[in-house]
Amino acid sequence: MKTMKKRLKIIGFIIFMIIIVFGGIFFKEKRDVARLKNEQVIHVKDGHYIGEAETLLIKAKVEVTILNEKITDIQILEHDHGLGKQAETITEEMIKENTWDVDTISGATLSSEVIKHAVNQALWEGEK
Repeated sequence: MKTMKKRLKIIGFIIFMIIIVFGGIFFKEKRDVARLKNEQVIHVKDGHYIGEAETLLIKAKVEVTILNEKITDIQILEHDHGLGKQAETITEEMIKENTWDVDTISGATLSSEVIKHAVNQALWEGEK
């Protein structure tokens, strides 16, 4: 009985540490995403820009096309997503709203945030 309790404590501690590490990575990504927060695409030159973002479990690479200060296309070049495939539809809203700062897709929040961050990185490249 004591060994079982000890095992449960160890397993609980390991799960707790995984949550802390994963949460830290997620919130670091959230802080980094603030570069172009709430700005529309008014200072980005026409062209095609590549952006990448990743967390411990999710990675995205996108190509964003800008024409006349508008996002005209977002291609997802790579998306290692686990269960977050449905997050890829977030690009439609970004194009419609002409900003990367849109609501996440329910059920695919982390993948949505990573795609948003990748688009943000691409737009940042366009501002240089």
